[in-house]
Amino acid sequence: MSALLIVILLLIIAYKFYEFLSCIPPNAPPCIPRLPVGGSYWYLLWGDYKFPHKTVSYYVKKFQSKILSCYLGGFMAVIANDYESIKEILTREEFDGRATDVDVVKARAFGKELGIFFTEGSFWKEQRRFALRHMRDFGFGRRHDRFENDMMEELNILVDMLKEGPINDDEKSYLKHGYASFPNILYPYSANSIWDIMFGDRFNRSQHQKLIYLCQAAMKFQRGGDTTGAAIFQRWFLKYFGDMFGYKSIIDGSYRIASFVMKHIEERKQLYDEDIDGRGLIDRYLSELKKNSNVMSTFSEEQLIILLVDIMFPALSAAPSAIVHAIKLLMHNPNVLKNAQEEIDRVVGTGRHVTWEDRKNMPYTEAVIREALRYETLTPFGVIHKTIKDTTLGGFNVPKDTLAITNLDELNHDPDLWGDPENFRPERFLAEDGQLGKDFTFVFGLGHRVCAGETFARYNMFGVLAVLIQNFHFSFVEGQPTSLEDKLPGLITTPKETWIKVEPRY
Repeated sequence: MSALLIVILLLIIAYKFYEFLSCIPPNAPPCIPRLPVGGSYWYLLWGDYKFPHKTVSYYVKKFQSKILSCYLGGFMAVIANDYESIKEILTREEFDGRATDVDVVKARAFGKELGIFFTEGSFWKEQRRFALRHMRDFGFGRRHDRFENDMMEELNILVDMLKEGPINDDEKSYLKHGYASFPNILYPYSANSIWDIMFGDRFNRSQHQKLIYLCQAAMKFQRGGDTTGAAIFQRWFLKYFGDMFGYKSIIDGSYRIASFVMKHIEERKQLYDEDIDGRGLIDRYLSELKKNSNVMSTFSEEQLIILLVDIMFPALSAAPSAIVHAIKLLMHNPNVLKNAQEEIDRVVGTGRHVTWEDRKNMPYTEAVIREALRYETLTPFGVIHKTIKDTTLGGFNVPKDTLAITNLDELNHDPDLWGDPENFRPERFLAEDGQLGKDFTFVFGLGHRVCAGETFARYNMFGVLAVLIQNFHFSFVEGQPTSLEDKLPGLITTPKETWIKVEPRY
């Protein structure tokens, strides 16, 4: 009798384990297998340890479904892999939530739900609305003469640095006569562009090392996770496993930026004058804090700090990464570089630098940027959403509090949509008349959660890349990372630091 009970017990345990591995809610999308603790994450890592998002393609083919489900730690997730289902997630209000109940998300924000990236509901809406309304007054997402003049001055400094070489020992670490280390050389421009919006001033050339420190902190944050973002959704106790899951790097990178920002907030508070209309978002926010000092409000100094961190770190890390990806792609495709330079020479000539005003007259150069963003997907899984109520996706049931993942990398390399996604071909973004056609990528998202800095980022990327290829020839340096595969995983895909030979065109 005891032997029979043992057999029955083992069968029950085996069934429960099988149920754990395979059980998903009724009418859910096909599920990537899962194991204890890490869920489906182990299978993603098994398929491609450095870039686990690539494993999803295998299961799309295996299950013959463009919508999948999986488990990231204890969180159920659905993964959309085609244009229609990704668009649904991005545009439907049911998917507007964020995974707020994640240890590392709160740990980077003083243990609270702060900022705008990882918050939801009325708090997120009020803070995002306030930030955007006031940042637009200083050139964020809206044409602004003072800001554009400031950015042209920054581009002039960048060109002078590349042509003339270093002027101090700090610059020698990333700049030599005829050579520059990318993306390091781009950090001062990228950081000053967003700092100008936030604080209404900029760091001069002698202070560039501070900006490089700031951008390197953002890179540490970004490289702390992986391309699925799954590491940060693992069980809370995994943070005690050193930096195995990137926890320490994410927190350290985030707080380096926060500490930098805090120091300058304190300095600004000493200079703040409520009778002045503000020199950037910081002054407008300080004014709002004073106005709401005696009432319950979503505005606080801690919120201001994390809000600035959230707004700044894409400009500090994603923008320079995207430009370096584009430069390397152009170096590997010299015919495309030649076409872009010919367009610039025809539209602008050699007597002045390309300006933002030229963008509308340079569709091919803009197509190059779009194609670079498609070819090398910066955020393979986008920014993860969450359902705020029970809903459906593509005919499948999706329960409330399910993570919703937009697999932008799969979309950007879908042969049914692009025909030859493995080729770097900017012409795919041009209509028959040579003007820009429809963009089927969702690089900056869509809907309510669309990246607030899309217009800001597109203009800045155009300005930097167009001025660089207008003024210089680029060549690989022997012994340096030259392959398109020389890149690092993280929350975004970043290029390895590499020295490039830079020669003036004229």
